[in-house]
Amino acid sequence: MNTITEFRDLDPARFFSEVAGSYRPAILRGFVRHWPAVHKARQSPEALCQYLLELDSGFEVDAVLTPPAERGRLFYKPDMTGFNFVRNKVPVSKVVEQLARYSQFDAPPSVAIQSALIDDCLPQFALQNVAPALPPSARPRLWLGNTITTPAHFDESYNLACVVSGQRRFTLFPPEQAANLYIGPLDFAPTPTPISMVDFSAPDHAAHPRFREAMAAALVADLLPGDALYIPTLWWHHVRSNGVLNMMVNYWWKNEQPAPDAGTTFDALVATLKAMKHQPPEVRAAWGAIFQHYVFDAAQDPAAHLPEHRQGVLKNARP
Repeated sequence: MNTITEFRDLDPARFFSEVAGSYRPAILRGFVRHWPAVHKARQSPEALCQYLLELDSGFEVDAVLTPPAERGRLFYKPDMTGFNFVRNKVPVSKVVEQLARYSQFDAPPSVAIQSALIDDCLPQFALQNVAPALPPSARPRLWLGNTITTPAHFDESYNLACVVSGQRRFTLFPPEQAANLYIGPLDFAPTPTPISMVDFSAPDHAAHPRFREAMAAALVADLLPGDALYIPTLWWHHVRSNGVLNMMVNYWWKNEQPAPDAGTTFDALVATLKAMKHQPPEVRAAWGAIFQHYVFDAAQDPAAHLPEHRQGVLKNARP
């Protein structure tokens, strides 16, 4: 397995200069160990639950529930007509109560709040558990549940994931491993972006032979309460949470300032696929060359030979 860079006792003020300036994931040991929430988690699951109940505003958030047979893996139904979980709108306190009840089961259902804006559901949390030096747009989000697995996917933003309670294993892959991860549908996925179809706990190498190549390039991060993980944008990450009470707070941000009329880059990918899928190979190759020239070739500026007032959409095409 490949080595992932670790930092210990990193001053939060140095996060951007020493960590986020790199396009490589990094583990930040003890980065949020000073948080009151982490102190509660280290006391006991009950102490953390009581802390969350006291902060709960009653705002309803999205929660997912999978039956015990799924072993917490968020995925498709066998025929891929839908997903293997149900979604509900509930307050944080309801999920806390479910987790307390399921902790007594030998084979409990898996329940999880995923990506809930903490400003809505736990409005005092950010005041008591201060974020590192991040852009103002990077608002904290709550991930709370028992044993749950989110298949490998990517985010269009940079990510700082901070573990409050429980254990989380992130398995990360650089963007170029997409072909070896056997990605599912782009327009029908249980997460906002497409997921790997490989079951990491029991990979079918006959159906997914190139997955071994992906694992050869993988980075593994095992995080404990107080630890954080920096994930650059577009890095694939598979996340498994273990135990009766897992809590994580994450922050997403983007370093660029897109044009006001720009859609998401993922939308551009889908639009390009729709436009190209009926084109013959030679036309696809020709468009590939044009895209390379205008979008992906960092060695030259496609507008350098034009006067600035006539560069149009090409203006500032290169950073």
